[in-house]
Formats: sequence, C-alpha cells, structure tokens
Amino acid sequence: MSQDRLSFPAHGYERNGKLRLGITALIPGLVALSAVAVDAADVAGPTPDGTPLAGWTAMAVLNDPYADTPKVQLAEADVLQETRSMAPPASPIVVPPPPVQQVLPPQQPLPPVESTPPAVSGPMETAEASETTPESLRAAIVQALKENPDIQIALARQDDARYGVHEAWSGYLPHLDMTVAMGSEYNGPQTGSTTTLRRSEGVVTLNQNIWDFGTTANDIARARASYRSAQWSTRERIEAIAYDISQAYLNVLERQKLVDLASQEIAATEKILKMVSIQEDLGLTTPADVSRAKARLENVQAKLLDRKSALQQSREAYRRLTRHLPGMTLDLPATDKALPASAAAAVAMIDDHNPRMAQAVQDRRSLEKQRASQTGTFFPRVSLVAQGNWKDDVQGRTGTNKDARAMVTVSYSFFNGGRDIATRNRISARLREADYEVDRRRREVEQDIRIDFNALEAARQKISAIDSEITSAEKVADLYRQQFREGRRSVFDLLDSQQILFDAKARQLTNNTDKTLAEFRVLQQLGGLFDLVSEGQPLPKIVTPAPGSQND
Repeated sequence: MSQDRLSFPAHGYERNGKLRLGITALIPGLVALSAVAVDAADVAGPTPDGTPLAGWTAMAVLNDPYADTPKVQLAEADVLQETRSMAPPASPIVVPPPPVQQVLPPQQPLPPVESTPPAVSGPMETAEASETTPESLRAAIVQALKENPDIQIALARQDDARYGVHEAWSGYLPHLDMTVAMGSEYNGPQTGSTTTLRRSEGVVTLNQNIWDFGTTANDIARARASYRSAQWSTRERIEAIAYDISQAYLNVLERQKLVDLASQEIAATEKILKMVSIQEDLGLTTPADVSRAKARLENVQAKLLDRKSALQQSREAYRRLTRHLPGMTLDLPATDKALPASAAAAVAMIDDHNPRMAQAVQDRRSLEKQRASQTGTFFPRVSLVAQGNWKDDVQGRTGTNKDARAMVTVSYSFFNGGRDIATRNRISARLREADYEVDRRRREVEQDIRIDFNALEAARQKISAIDSEITSAEKVADLYRQQFREGRRSVFDLLDSQQILFDAKARQLTNNTDKTLAEFRVLQQLGGLFDLVSEGQPLPKIVTPAPGSQND
C-alpha cells in the first residue's frame, strides 16, 4: 500500500551539537486529540445493542496468561483494562466446579490447554477391558479426546490464536534494526576530482511507539477475543465428544440391565412352568397348559438372545468411539444439583454458559476491536526514534564519520485513495453480520434447550406412572399366582400378569436412560457435561503430535 506520509522531528539533539528545530507545539494538540481517538476506538460491548453482557464474568475463566498486562500511557490503560474483564465465564451449573485445564466454562478459573505434547506416537488401539473391571467413563473420554483429529485441530488453532496475542503485544515494545553495507563507490562530483573508493556504512535504529490513538490497545483486545473464541470452540467439541461417549456408555448400561431383566423373567417363567407341571401331575391342569408355559419360556429365551445381540451392538458402538470394548458399566453421577430448575432458568444461562453462544460473542468482539483499531489509523502516530550512523568514505574520500540522534517523530497519512475508509466499512459490514449470527445462535440454542427440557419433563412425568404400574403389576402377579394354585385363574392369566410386570420394568429402564440423556443434552448445551462425568477431576494434557511429525 502506497501512502504519502509526512515525517519530521519534534525535538532532538545530535552528538555534533547541531540542534534540530521541532514542533513541540504540536504535542499538546495531540494530547487533546487522544480523547477523541480513544472514544472512537472504544466501541460498545459484546451484545448487538452495544450494552455489556450482564454477569459475563467468567463462565470459564480460562486463566488467560495475558490478563496481567503492563500499564500503558494515558487512556490506553482504560482500553486494556476493559479487555481484561471479558474472560469467558465460569459455569455455576457444574457441581463440583472443576479446575479443567482446557477451554471450559465452569465457575473455577481454568488454565488454557498446554501445548507440550506427551511422548506418544499417535492413536493406538487400547487394550480390551474385562467385563468384570469397572469402566471409567472419564478415562475413555480423555483418551478419545487425545485421538480425535477435530480436537487436535481445535487445539492447534487455539495455540495459533494465543500466539496472536503475543504478536499484538509487540506493538508496545521497541523495534531495533541494524543495517551494515560494504562495497565499491564511484563518485563524480560537479567540482573536484572523480573517485572510486571502497565504501562502508552501518546504521542502528531504535523505534519506540509512544502514542497511536488506541490502535495497539485494540489490536491486543482483538487478539484476546480471538483466543477466547478458539478456547470456546475447543470446549464445544469436548462437550460434543463427551455426550457421544456418554450416550454410548448409557446404552451399554441399559442393555446390560435389560439382559439381566430377561434372565430374571426366564427364572420366573421356569417357576411357573414347574408349578403348572405339578398341577398337571395332580390332574388340575391339562397338557395344553404345560405347552403354553413352555412356549412362553421359549419366547422369553428368544427375547434374551435378542437383548444379548443388542448389548453386543452397543458395545461395538462404544468401541467405535473409544477404540476399546467397555468393561463393567456403572451408574453415572446424578445430575439433580447440576441442572437448572426449569427451561426458563436454562435459557437465561445461555449467554454465559453455552460454548457456541460464547464463541459467537467473542467473534463479534474481535471484529468490534478490529474496527476500533482501524479507526485509530485515521490519526497521527507519535514515536521515539533513536539512530546511530557509521560511515567510511561515503561520497568521496571523507574518512570515517559517526553521528547519533534521538527524535520524537510524528507520521500521518494524508491520503491513500480512500483505502482506510473502505477497510473500516468492510469491517462494519462484518460486524453487522456478527450481530445477526449472535441472534441466530441464541435462537437455535434456546430452541434446543426447550426441546431437551420437554423430553426431560416427559420422562420425569413417566417415572411415577411406571412406578405405580410396576407396583400394581407385582400385586396382580402375586394374586394371580395364589388364585392359580386355587384353580381360579388360568395359565394365560398367570403368564400375562408376569409379562406385564417385566414389560413395565423394561420401560422403566428405557425411561431412565431417556431421562438421563435429556439431562446430559441440557448440560452439554450449558457447557457442563464433561465436568459432571469427570466428577470434578481436572482434564490432563491432551495435545498429541501429528502423525509423522517431529517434536520441535
């Protein structure tokens, strides 16, 4: 980009004592303009209407290593202080609040993911677990995270954004450059003799930014917002993987219980068959009744085979996600304390806890700060320049000359074809798009949470009805068994009452699984599922080297 810039010293000195005329009178005017520049740079908060998010104080305070920044001059300190307050929020829904080391949204400050890779060569097939060994859901999720390419891509992007904060910070630090040159020189002056000499020279330049009207401050705020957005993106993927594996785990657990229930039904049917056979020996029933009891027993045995097949399929589905067959599955922690009380309460937590929503807010904030940074380019830039020169036989036989100077310079772009204005207008258009993206995601997340809560409420309402059905079915089965011995009930009545009882127990298991999955979906939407299933244990380092890569 070609720009016409005017650079001149404000004041300074040289070693040879020559004074340079300055424009020190310009400095008070620049200070007066600073307030205008900072107002232009300090764009409104992360919500579409420009107001800060209430309570947006750390669903997942990710322990930003760049939060403690050195003080800057004048109003730039205010801009930086405002950026520090936008750490991703910590989730109060997680009980207990875990110190996860990734990108998570719980109430405790959580440091970002460390990128030091462990000494592993890549994903490997893990050893098969014994069915009598308890299966650790947390360990399975952590291993799946290490082997999942999407998670590793997200972590790499997170590191990229983290180093972007370092890059933005360089605008506050001095820049030191050195140039050394040596070669032949031909000099043909208008007066005097022509010379061909060996020319040598060196220049050392130190440039320190003094004031740029909020450009650097907003660049840092933009980089931080991009970093937090990358952290939220990683968190969203962690929650999605945690839900998929938890769902597969619950399916295995449910089918194990259904297999056990079928075994209990076989045992109960065998007792009925034995009782009917005794009645036949006493002449109280017919061989047809015995045949009916045997047919029902064979039917239940076939049901057991079907459920064992379904159990094996669910185990294979679990292995597809975790790369190993599950051991003995156990009931997962209760979600009662982690869940919000109602759908309305969950919807109210979207802005502070949903990873997709938080990511959209941080993306918008990044654009907001980029626009403010672009506005700062419309104003002059004040810098301190210190330079030392060493020259030997430059432009003739002049011998060795040395000089040094330190100056306050002001540079200002008067006209560059309207490129700066066009760039700011483009960013404004993207900022308007981001506003609608925030609104769209809020609507989608709200709809998903309400649907999940409707499923959760339906499952909760079924609990009492199914429990009452089981209680009644048990009483009826006992009563029919007694009446059958007395000859007042048929084998059909006895077998049907037992089937109704075990069918109700099977529905109870399925309903409990549906209820738990609905609860897990709500927690996933609010960024707290992994913290629940890990029972507060911190997430270890999950960064792994890429296949075929070498560690730096």
